[in-house]
Amino acid sequence: MGRRSIGMVGLGSAALFTVAVMFTHQWLGAMILLSLVYGGITFQQPSVFALCLDLGGEYAGAAVGVMNTAAQVGSFASSVAFGYLVSRFGSYDLPFVPMAVLLLIGAWLWFKVDPTQPLSSPKGAK
Repeated sequence: MGRRSIGMVGLGSAALFTVAVMFTHQWLGAMILLSLVYGGITFQQPSVFALCLDLGGEYAGAAVGVMNTAAQVGSFASSVAFGYLVSRFGSYDLPFVPMAVLLLIGAWLWFKVDPTQPLSSPKGAK
């Protein structure tokens, strides 16, 4: 539960701070809250890499590579979507809604992870 709780707290707090940003009308408050969002996301990073080692076993490097590739694709897509949503609807708050939802889904998925069950089978096992 130790690895999972760090991920759940990190992404869960990031989701809450994301929602708080939508209700903030002060630039300094928004900047502080956005920094806390980033802090919540990066809080889980040590557990993410440890989980890749737990689940990936001898293929931990490939697990880290897949994780990083998926994260970069998501980062690119979200930056394009953020700009599109702002230009289409004229609101800087609207793009934070899917971000908060995805952070909450991520926190929930951490609850479902079982780091004691590796993805690869031991050598010689069928």
